[in-house]
Amino acid sequence: MLSNLVRCVAVASLAVVPVGMWAQAAPAAAPVAQSVVGSADSALPALTGLHYRYWPEQIVQWIGPELPYSMIVLNVDDRGKEPVYDVELIDKSGKEIVHYTNSAMELALDQRIGFDVHQVAMKLDGPADPEKGGQYMLRFNTEKGVPVVWQFVLGTDVSEQGSGVNPFAAGPVSLLIYREQGGLAGQGTALQVGSVTSTAAEWTELAQPPYFVPYRGALSVGSHVLSFAPGGPPMKPGPGVSITHNGDTVTVTSDALGVTAVYTLDANHAVSRVTFGPVKAKSGHTVSVEFTPALAAGGQSKFEVVAGKKNKIAEGTVEAKSAGGATWTFVKPEALKRK
Repeated sequence: MLSNLVRCVAVASLAVVPVGMWAQAAPAAAPVAQSVVGSADSALPALTGLHYRYWPEQIVQWIGPELPYSMIVLNVDDRGKEPVYDVELIDKSGKEIVHYTNSAMELALDQRIGFDVHQVAMKLDGPADPEKGGQYMLRFNTEKGVPVVWQFVLGTDVSEQGSGVNPFAAGPVSLLIYREQGGLAGQGTALQVGSVTSTAAEWTELAQPPYFVPYRGALSVGSHVLSFAPGGPPMKPGPGVSITHNGDTVTVTSDALGVTAVYTLDANHAVSRVTFGPVKAKSGHTVSVEFTPALAAGGQSKFEVVAGKKNKIAEGTVEAKSAGGATWTFVKPEALKRK
């Protein structure tokens, strides 16, 4: 839906996953979560509306006609003492999305964004290292007590050849989802809701039988979610949120989300770059937004979004309003130009 499928060639049992391979149906409501951009700190401009969320793992399956859904998405953050799960059930139109989470924190974040969300008990069994293969089994009951059982079988290698970008326009919000690695589903991937089961179909456009037969599902490792919203309240320093200064850089850290935003400022405290990533991210495992000229409240700049060190994934212009909020206009990618 979001872009044309880029076909790949697989040799023997090694799956070569194309960049942008499943961009045609990006998870429609990957949580934009809570902003770590902007604060009450006087050294930062009122740059609200730019939000970031990091998911170490994200799993999707496209669903057949048996169920009233087009897709199921599981976002996993297992970096804390208790893992956080956020499940999205997306209807056939792609517009109606129901979230389920096991986390009170995630419930509050999703509610703040305006999602239809329910907190329920969940159980997820999966491999210790997804890059080495295996299968996942997710179980929970909906708010109406309907049992949901989802088995996801990883059918290919997880590698950097599965990296890519998913642009998505969700109402007034534009999303960019960048995945560092990816792999495809294998035979046996299926979703059961109540007594009805939908088994993932073969991904015939990518198949190279008998050596390589993927199914319509995917696993991403290292998903960076950027949302560009018209505005929203800034994050203020407080419990779980810290701001530190070091020369021309200011670092905002959210302990709850396990992410940081590192601002590079000019002499007038305008922002020339902000780099997002998980706490203690390794070099290159980040997403940056660069501004030319440096962006200040009431000003307008060109922006570029760079994944890792040099991979430019988006560009456009932004106007930071003096009263707070921002207007983002995209030149690239094509799917976001109308926004």
